Formats: sequence, C-alpha cells, structure tokens
Amino acid sequence: MSIILSREEVALHNRIDDCWVIAHNKVYNLTEFINRHPGGKFVIKSKAGQDVSKHFDMHTKESHRIWENHVIGKISKLTQCCCCL
Repeated sequence: MSIILSREEVALHNRIDDCWVIAHNKVYNLTEFINRHPGGKFVIKSKAGQDVSKHFDMHTKESHRIWENHVIGKISKLTQCCCCL
C-alpha cells in the first residue's frame, strides 16, 4: 500500500472501466478483476467508489487473498470518519 487516498478520490472511480472500492480502509482497484467476478461485473459495479467492508467480510479467506492482489493504497486517517471533521 503505497498511496494514501481520500474517500472522495475513491468515489470518482465508480465505473466498470475504472473501479475502485474500499474495504477496512484499504483501497482496491478492481478494474481488471471486475469481469472475472463470479457474481458478475454488475455486482461490483453497483458498489464502485464506495466502502464495501461488510461485503468483503462475507467473502471467503481465499477471496480475501485474491483481493490483496488489487490493493493500491489506503484511506487517509483524516477521512476515515466524519466525526473528525
């Protein structure tokens, strides 16, 4: 995880051809994976640019290992919660 991102930056990546999501403050670029998702690309597309932590938690450990291949950064501590603003 080399870059620090804001939730607002991640929210801009909300398309099938540019798809980022957040899970437990890690940012994942799922653009290359979206067409291989077993549930179909529109499952991921519907959550693109958003926090998907609860959905991430429903996946298997094997799925978590696949996700780790797509980590591109993490969410800035300054943007992790709205109570700090």
